[in-house]
Amino acid sequence: MNEMDRAMAIIIRPVQDDDWPAVWPLLREMGKTDAEARVRERVEQVGRRDEHFLTVALHGTSIAGYAWAQDYGAHIRSGQSTVRMHDLFVAPSYRRCGVGTQLLGAVTAWATERGATWLEWQSGQAALSFYERLGLTGDPCPDPEHPFFEIVLTATD
Repeated sequence: MNEMDRAMAIIIRPVQDDDWPAVWPLLREMGKTDAEARVRERVEQVGRRDEHFLTVALHGTSIAGYAWAQDYGAHIRSGQSTVRMHDLFVAPSYRRCGVGTQLLGAVTAWATERGATWLEWQSGQAALSFYERLGLTGDPCPDPEHPFFEIVLTATD
């Protein structure tokens, strides 16, 4: 299957409990995982919480990637809000096929629907070229290995 066919065949949907056997290897590959049982419990809890967005990219019956974001809610003084994308991961065999772009689009749409002012995240070095292809440039932060990215979703005063 060529890259265009893969990208067009991707379905983005919320994670489901029965996705676990395919999601666990992606989480492990993303890195820094706890024991499987504890991670599974947290994934199931996060998947049920309204302020979290945990979604997968499906290619047929295969999970090609996932994204996880959290709405921190309105700031008590300004009322403006931030959604933080914690993870965006695409399985190596699906990279450069549009999966990451679709996942980022889904996170951005979710954050926008919630009325968030900003979508922010930090990226590892391996993903910087992906964001650069989208025209996004990270800013230095205290952790130089993980630049800070921010998209303004609504006008700020």
